[in-house]
Amino acid sequence: MPKSSTGFKVKAVLLGIGIIIVLILYSYFIPDTIRTRITDAQLTKVDGYFMIATESRPLVNHDAKYRFKFDSGNIQNEAIRLKGKVVMVRKYGWRIPLFSMYENIVSIKETR
Repeated sequence: MPKSSTGFKVKAVLLGIGIIIVLILYSYFIPDTIRTRITDAQLTKVDGYFMIATESRPLVNHDAKYRFKFDSGNIQNEAIRLKGKVVMVRKYGWRIPLFSMYENIVSIKETR
C-alpha cells in the first residue's frame, strides 16, 4: 500500500474527529431559546445554584464568569415574578441527570 494513501486516511480521520469535537462544543456553548411556562422559582439556592422549574424541564441559574454572566440574582427575581406565565428562556448547556447537570439560563422574557 502506498504511503500517501495511509497519510490521507489519517488526515481524514483527524479531520472527522476535529469536526465532531467542534459540533459537540457548539451544541453546549451556543445558547438556544425555548418557549415554556415557569412552574416554580425560589430565591433559595440548591447546591449553590438557583433552580427554576418549567413545564418542559428543570433549569439552573448561576453566574458564569467565562460568559460574563453576573446577573443570576436579577434573572432569578424575574423568574419569580413571571411564575405561572409563558416565557421565552434563553439557555445553554445539556441536561444530563446521571451527572446532575442542568442547562443554565442566560435570559428570561415574558411572551404575550
